[in-house]
Amino acid sequence: MRLLLAIVMVLAVGCSSEPDVDAAVIISNIRFEPSEVSVPVGGTVEWTFDDGGLLHEVHADGVFDSGVNGDNTFRFTFDEPGDVDYQCSIHPHMTGTIHVG
Repeated sequence: MRLLLAIVMVLAVGCSSEPDVDAAVIISNIRFEPSEVSVPVGGTVEWTFDDGGLLHEVHADGVFDSGVNGDNTFRFTFDEPGDVDYQCSIHPHMTGTIHVG
């Protein structure tokens, strides 16, 4: 029975529909760390909200918007090459750049 359960768990993990993460950004101490990352076209960035429950919203006008969040993650896959500047709408001094391609 344990072997069957282990096989089911491995298959479930292997069938995950979430994309692999090409770059990770931590939101902590009211900043993005790192503030610049590079990913290939089709690459995914994951932002982890780890600022003690302080609310943030990661967005790039017309590209993506995490919504207001305090303790979760947000992922976005970039399908077009170029530089994407983003910020926190709640703390406008928090800025970052994604280099795609």
